[in-house]
Amino acid sequence: MIRFRCPKCDAKMEVDESFAGRAARCPTCGYDFRVPKTGEAAQTRGLVEPSRPGATMVKVQGESMEIVPPLETLALIALATVCLAVIAVPLIGLSSWFTPPWAVAMAMGALLALLGAIIAVPAYHNVSRSRGRKRGKGLATAALAAGGGLFLVFLMGAIIGFVLYSWKPPCEENLKMISVALGNYAQKHNGAYPDGHKANLKTLIQEGYLGSDDYLTCPAYPVVPGMQTYALTPDLNNRDFPPETMAVSDGPPYEAHKDGQVRVLLLSGKIITVPAADWPKFKDAQEKKWNELLNKIRRAKLEPKPAESAPAATPPAPAAPAAAPK
Repeated sequence: MIRFRCPKCDAKMEVDESFAGRAARCPTCGYDFRVPKTGEAAQTRGLVEPSRPGATMVKVQGESMEIVPPLETLALIALATVCLAVIAVPLIGLSSWFTPPWAVAMAMGALLALLGAIIAVPAYHNVSRSRGRKRGKGLATAALAAGGGLFLVFLMGAIIGFVLYSWKPPCEENLKMISVALGNYAQKHNGAYPDGHKANLKTLIQEGYLGSDDYLTCPAYPVVPGMQTYALTPDLNNRDFPPETMAVSDGPPYEAHKDGQVRVLLLSGKIITVPAADWPKFKDAQEKKWNELLNKIRRAKLEPKPAESAPAATPPAPAAPAAAPK
């Protein structure tokens, strides 16, 4: 093979030895020349191979100089964007900025990865068209491949995440599951519900009465799934309180539901709705009844039981009549 450079544009060329001495045209600049014979190429053009990786030889006032071309800026930007996509997914997914966090994180990662792949395309062409005056073809190729692959992976993750989020059970279904779990808890704890002062609904998770923390999160609340949004009424005992007593309700903000209704679970297992505007009055009335019943139960426990009366004395048996004299 004969390796030489174009006499006009200095583009690198390589041809078979059978073309030595023949007329040729440079495919880069269109200049007509004769292919040098074997052994003449390096001597005629002063061709010297660069000694540093990525370097190239250029002619400056007739002298060959070795320079290292600069990196293509777009190639660096493309690779940095793809790396940012990888960092953004766990950063957003572990936060509470969005709902659902991991689905949003995957969507953001997919967009960033796609952007990196798109930027890598002109970066690759810029390096190719520079004829060695720029470097970064490998970086552009890596950004294009990694960006395209991550885009597909993150896009599937985002789709799955949003589909699962859209299939989440409504608030009423969560309250039904909590009602069943509270009933099972009460059966094992002498009829009492978890103490709202010392514990909360997460007790049902810890003791295995609920299978997932997601049941404690109302879908209407913009919080991370698993965070408790329901409020448990403290000091409840389903043996002493009437069935219409409030057991669980939506927590603040009470206007989280789009219909403006607050969901309330009663001890009977019935679910009712209260307009958010009427919620303060409803809550005050429930607390008043709850306090009255609780005080009544406490007084009944503190009052001493009346002493049992002693059994009445048995009256003496009547004396036998005296015998009449004969």
